[in-house]
Amino acid sequence: MPQNRRAPLIGVSMELLEPPLYSGRRRYHLDAAYLQCLRQAGATPLLLPPDAAAAESEAWMQFLDGLLLTGGDDVDLRALGGPAPAPECKLLPPAKQALDFHLVEQALARELPVLGICLGMQVFSLSHQSRYIQHLSNAADHEKGVEHPVAPVAGTRLASLVGTAAFPVASFHHQAVAAPGAGLVGTAFSPDGVLEAVERPDQTFALGVQWHPERQPQAPSTRALFSGFVAAAGAYRGSRV
Repeated sequence: MPQNRRAPLIGVSMELLEPPLYSGRRRYHLDAAYLQCLRQAGATPLLLPPDAAAAESEAWMQFLDGLLLTGGDDVDLRALGGPAPAPECKLLPPAKQALDFHLVEQALARELPVLGICLGMQVFSLSHQSRYIQHLSNAADHEKGVEHPVAPVAGTRLASLVGTAAFPVASFHHQAVAAPGAGLVGTAFSPDGVLEAVERPDQTFALGVQWHPERQPQAPSTRALFSGFVAAAGAYRGSRV
């Protein structure tokens, strides 16, 4: 196969599970459903160690065609100059948090296509100084796989992929972005007004969703979202061959 026809290579972030928050040995973790969604959209996933140093992550970037930031625990806002964590927070290991923010910074500087899911959307949003809610007052309506509809905003990149009709999503979050930061726009909302998606219009593809599309791999919205992301990654690769 000619080199310029290979599948887009997507870097995929992983969780870092370590004591005392998690029992047992320090280990990496990733739900295989993320990879299923990428592969069915025509991409090749590359797993990114979640405790890599900045120099190592910068070496990856020259080979990647897209970046998928996956779900996980909670950002420690103190590292960003923010408040102490709410009692309900389960904080990310510092190395994992630092890497995710560094990956976003590098990807956007290269105009690399980015898709953030749950924690990934939050990291993407906080990278743009978005206002943040550490624990929703109605968190029970958004946690543990609760299904609720989201409505995309017309005229956005998200709507161009999934349409403007509301559709059901699987929800696993207790935090939320209160308002998009500089350069971002809100692109979907749940019925209770929680911001469910953001994007950066000046980038070719830089989008975050608060729900977990990989939990519904055959849903039309999931297929459309991942297909759009992988298509953007393919175009990015084609532009630099």
